[in-house]
Formats: sequence, structure tokens, C-alpha cells
Amino acid sequence: MLAVAGLLIAAIALRAQGPRNVSQGQGSERAEEVESEDPGEAEGEEENAAREAAEHVGAPVAAAAQGRITRAEARAMAPLAPAPGWAGEIKLGVEDTWEPSIAADPSAPYLYVLYNRFGGPKACKKCPAIPVYVRVSSNNGASWGPETYICPCPNVNQFQYDPVVKVASNGVVYATWMNRYDMVFSKSSDHGATWTAPIEVSGQPWGDKPWIGVSPSGQDVYIAYETTADVWVAASHNAGASFAPAVKLNNDSGRYRYPNGLEVLPNGTALLSASSYPGSQTQSGAVDIEIWRTTNGGTSWARTILATPFTGVTWETSSTTALASDTAGNLVALYTGATALGGNGHVWVRRSTDSGTTWAAAAELGNGAANASFPAIAGGASGVFRVHYADDRTGSWNAYYRSSTDGGVTWSAEVDIADADTGATYKTAAGFASEYGDYGAVDVTNTGKTVAVWGEGASFSAGPGGIWFNRMT
Repeated sequence: MLAVAGLLIAAIALRAQGPRNVSQGQGSERAEEVESEDPGEAEGEEENAAREAAEHVGAPVAAAAQGRITRAEARAMAPLAPAPGWAGEIKLGVEDTWEPSIAADPSAPYLYVLYNRFGGPKACKKCPAIPVYVRVSSNNGASWGPETYICPCPNVNQFQYDPVVKVASNGVVYATWMNRYDMVFSKSSDHGATWTAPIEVSGQPWGDKPWIGVSPSGQDVYIAYETTADVWVAASHNAGASFAPAVKLNNDSGRYRYPNGLEVLPNGTALLSASSYPGSQTQSGAVDIEIWRTTNGGTSWARTILATPFTGVTWETSSTTALASDTAGNLVALYTGATALGGNGHVWVRRSTDSGTTWAAAAELGNGAANASFPAIAGGASGVFRVHYADDRTGSWNAYYRSSTDGGVTWSAEVDIADADTGATYKTAAGFASEYGDYGAVDVTNTGKTVAVWGEGASFSAGPGGIWFNRMT
């Protein structure tokens, strides 16, 4: 094992090598670059040691017991002006937190946000050093309950990563995340107060980047993840009580895929979106934006390539794909990428009205002249879609929001919802220094309002940073 200082230097050097030399900077990844019998495991351990070395020397660490931790901050940062129609940006996960997921109960005013945190208070001696936290709001984000561990998971002595959360129409909350390198599933029937014992859904010794899709009824659950450059999906048709063995979707080699969107339509069709990069190491060049589709419960999947943009200015803004459906089963795919190798990232959408059999032509949403990435999308009532993405048009990063009420045919004007200009050292009137982590999330509440979360930090992968939240009024 390298010395801590050496690990930190190595991690920083790896992150500076250019387009997609590492596996999206998620802390648990970079499997392809270590020569060992279990490359993913060895590299993940080094990454976490590096993170521990970078715990932001001199930053105060609260010592409050877990039951007394309430980190959602009051709106004290006084932005220049809240975004029109929005309550104003607040920090929801402070200290060093990143990569949040948010889900709204479609039938009640509950919101759920999951994220993981590096360092900070650790009242639970049996919990991972890097845990996944859950926060719950019972009033659509006007106020929030305390942070709680989603799972102490005593056999996970290192880290949890990459949480994704969904809510079915009956209010049951479904979640997936990484317990070390295992993809697990759990659910809550009491508004996040308690969770079922995690079920491992990945049969491989190393995996990464899980994503979950849930049918409106909650009966059908799909969890996708990647392992050794392939994408796998495990399916349950009994509301997550058990899962069939995972199925490998692709039969090619020499590419690296990142699943980042999974939708289950009212007619039972399930669709997965993924970005497929050339090469298992350099991950630089033309990126296939893939849609995988099953009509037989996940037994077999067919692929459509929606577009082939290029990796961009830096690997963290190269290309990401997201997918959402409305209550009528219409689909919108949201993706980013450059029009030429090494160029600025752009933001596009494509829509489908026939369960993903065919797709309309691409339409560009973003500024086009700035470097853009980090897309997130959610569907609501018939025709309703909400998106946010980030770009650096001001010289700093900001989060931009747009919406559609006609199934993605037309879109509202951009609104910058990263509207707080203070509250952290990395925020100014121009925006924030960097997105923190690979993705944020957006959803639609039971009253039809938009809620969104994303990470902001001093740098993309080294931080420090935190989770920020805004809500439509």
C-alpha cells in the first residue's frame, strides 16, 4: 500500500490525465488501471485512502451524535435574486457530500434525497467510513428531517457509493447503492424511517454505478450496473422481494459503458440509457448514446444507438445520458457530448411516443457556446418533463433548468437555479467553481412542482463540496 501522501498525489495525477482516463471519478472506480488479480478492488481501496488523505485539512468537523444531526441549512446565503418561481438554493448536504439522488412521492408531499459523504461525524461504529445518507421531507422540501444512515451494514467496512432512489405510486421507496463493490437493493414502507435488509443483486465480484427503474405500481424493479466494461441488469417482478440472476446486455468488447437512466413504462416495457465509450482504458473518442429495451421482463434486450457525440474538453464533461418517462409512457432521452473530439459539451434531447421503438430527431437545449454536462431529467403528468444541466458560460458553473408540457416538442426558456452567491468558499455571484461528482437529479412532486439536487465544489473530484437543493414554488 502506498503512503497516504503518495496516494493523494497519485489520485490527483490520474484525474489530470485527460478525457476519461478514469472511470468517471466516482471514487469507487478506475478499475482498468491497476494490475492485480482484482483490479477494481485494489484501485477502489487506493482511491478511498486518497479521499481520506484529502479530508480538507483544517475544516471543522462537528461532533454531534447522529440523532442530533440536522444539516439542512436555513436560507441564510442571500442570493442576488432567487430564480423566478423558485424558493432559492440551500445546502442540503454539507461537509463533503456528493452525487445525490432525489425522488418525489407521486401521491403525497414526501421527498427523499440520498447521497454519500466523505469524513465528518461518525456516530455509528458499525457503519462504513463513507456512508450513504437519507434525508426526508414531508412538505415537498420546505423543511427536512435529519440525516440518517440508509444501512449500517456491519460487513461493509469501507464505503458505500452511487445511491439512486425511486418512489412507487403507493408511496413505497426503492433504492440501490454500492456496498463496497456489491450492488444492493432495499426499500422502505414507512417514509424512510426503516429499510429492508439489503439484497445483493450483482453476481460478479466487482461492479459499479448501479441505476434503478421501478414500474408505477412498484411490482417491477430493474437494477442496472457495469462490471469489467459490460452492462448488466437484474430484474424483480415481486416488488423487490427477490431478483432473478443479472443478465449481460452487450456481447461486444473494447468499450466501457455507464448506465445512467432506467424507466419502466405502464405497458411493462423497460428501457435503460447508457453512454458507451471506446476502449476500456483511454475512453476518449466517439461515444455511443445507447437505449436498451426489453418487452419480456428483462429476459432479452435490444439496443438502439441514438447518437454518437465525442468526448469533450475534460473527461468529467465528456458525455452522460439520462432518461425519463411521463405517466402516459412517453419518453425523453437527455444526453451531452461534443460535436468534435475535445470540444465543448452540448446538451440534446430526443423523444419517443411509441415506447422507445422509434425516436424523433435530436433538439439542442443548452447554450451551445459553453462547456455543458451533468444532465438530469424527470417526467410527470402526461407531456410533462423537467430537466437540468450545468455549463460554464459565465466562467463559473451554474445549474440551468428547462421544462416541457408537450412531451419534449418545445421547451421553456432557461432558468439558472443555482441562485445562491454565498454559502461556500467555492460560490460567487458568477456561479460555483465546479460540479462535484458525476451527476445530480431532478423530480416532480405530487403538486406538479420541480425539485432538484446537485453537487457543487472547489473541484470536480477532490472537493471539498456539498449537496445543494432548490425547489419550485
